[in-house]
Amino acid sequence: MILMDTIIDFIINPWFIVSLIFWGIVGLMILILRKKKEAYTVFFPLLAMFKTKRLNRFITKLGKKAPRFWKAFWTVGIFVSFSFTIFAFWFFFSNFVNLLISPSITNAITPLIPGVTVDLPIFAYLLIPLLFIVTTHELAHGIAATADDVDIKSTGVLGAGIFFLIGFGAFVEVDERELNSNKYSRGTRLRISAAGTYINAITAGIGFILILAAPHMISPFYSQVPQVQSVLTREEGGYNYGNLSVNDQILAVKNPFESDENFVELDQYRGINLNSILTNKTEGITTSVGENLTLKIYNPSSGILEKNITLGPKIPLKYEIINNTAIKLTYNYTSGESLDINITKINGISLNYSKGVTFWSFRTNFTLNEIVLTSQNKVNYTYKVKNAEPYIGITSAIYYMYKNSIGQFFTNFFPYFINQELFWLFVISFSITLFNMLPLPIFDGDRVVKELVDWGIGESYEEKRKKKDRFKFKLDDNEIELSEYRVEEIDSIKFIMEGEKKDQSEITLGKENYELIDKIGDGFKSTISLNITEKSNLKEGTPIEVSYIYMHDTKTKLKSIIINSIRAVTLFIVAGNFILSFLTFGFNLFWI
Repeated sequence: MILMDTIIDFIINPWFIVSLIFWGIVGLMILILRKKKEAYTVFFPLLAMFKTKRLNRFITKLGKKAPRFWKAFWTVGIFVSFSFTIFAFWFFFSNFVNLLISPSITNAITPLIPGVTVDLPIFAYLLIPLLFIVTTHELAHGIAATADDVDIKSTGVLGAGIFFLIGFGAFVEVDERELNSNKYSRGTRLRISAAGTYINAITAGIGFILILAAPHMISPFYSQVPQVQSVLTREEGGYNYGNLSVNDQILAVKNPFESDENFVELDQYRGINLNSILTNKTEGITTSVGENLTLKIYNPSSGILEKNITLGPKIPLKYEIINNTAIKLTYNYTSGESLDINITKINGISLNYSKGVTFWSFRTNFTLNEIVLTSQNKVNYTYKVKNAEPYIGITSAIYYMYKNSIGQFFTNFFPYFINQELFWLFVISFSITLFNMLPLPIFDGDRVVKELVDWGIGESYEEKRKKKDRFKFKLDDNEIELSEYRVEEIDSIKFIMEGEKKDQSEITLGKENYELIDKIGDGFKSTISLNITEKSNLKEGTPIEVSYIYMHDTKTKLKSIIINSIRAVTLFIVAGNFILSFLTFGFNLFWI
């Protein structure tokens, strides 16, 4: 029964439904592009990628418009991005140490996994920032490439979705083999590699500035007012239960019997809130224990109306009635502590609820200077009454209320939406900047560090070596790109033929049927051009084995040891952050 309930919960989960819709759209796209198989790549149920060349012209036009400016701009990006590599390494290392020695929730590192650690309502706010960040990231790579005369092979969109995981993005594809050759300088490769992170860092900076500027942009059209989240009962320490209602938005306050002109409008942007009024820090109104206030209220269900409330002394205690002659204190709101104290007397008088001697009767006797609670163990707890801080007895949260027709047109939800979008724009762009510059495979930081290690150690092509590469024969492609760049000589090219009885035979290609060429244009031959007639019996996918001699960089091993050591240390530290965060604090898994 439990298994069946789990399966049902799994199927009706919104993220499973969203993922099904996603793969349904992928299936429809494959059907439309069925005659253009080169336009898509699908690894169900992990990844779907659709390629196009329609954006190539647009990106090339941008990159070629001011190439000198772009080169200077992306060169600055190399230093900015690499500084984030250093900062990211320091951040994760210091955070790892803190998680080991003195773990705090502020040190917890949680991945943003849609449907797993990010619930559906929150993820809705992530979509626009995420699409913008990923698109500008890839656009930056494309512009940097074209500015350095590197051709773009294709652009496109990709998506991933399995169970509750779903994400979207864009990509720009260049010829990596050509880019890594001597045709292009190390500076070109560094500019292209660092460009995406550089733009992410700029986006994070802009996002942070907009977060700081948001109150100034929003305040002309909206005010921030308190919205009642809950009204405390007598036992919880409240004085206005049954008077105020949940979702009441408190727009203005005045003393009773004064004209409406004396209403003091609340607005957190101007520093006028309930706290400033109750502590007498707002001009035009004074408050004290025992007084009444008139509130101008807006409630979505009843519109604008006025309500009178009573201000009592702030006695931050939650209690429950045990019997006719005792109460139990259960919580202190000020200290946040749970309590277990039985009170039998107040101001020396024994409690007797049947005769009206109650905690409430003392709290609402505003002529008293103080209340002294006496426990069964004859311990006294004293609280002020007459000179105490005035208290309403509600919990509230900030709510946006429009001031004019512009604010009304965009609705009261608009400021909250903008703040959420800006927050996630900053968080995601900054997080991607840090993670993407880590020296780990598939990240841009790995390419940058690899180039720097290669530059620091240098190259030494003094040794000849033999190597064998294996390929699959393609009827529509007569070129084979070898894995090494500086090829000196081809020893042999063999086609591995499979017979009807699964036996294998080899056909060695004559030298007149192939040519070693410099396709890249870097001065070194690394591509084989095949000259095979259409009458040959070779089939699509026939294995090809190429044996050749190439010039080997004798410093490759040392460089590999250095870069792999850096990767291993980085992986250990980053993985350690996630593992320790999970073991210490756990991740909020929404789908479990």
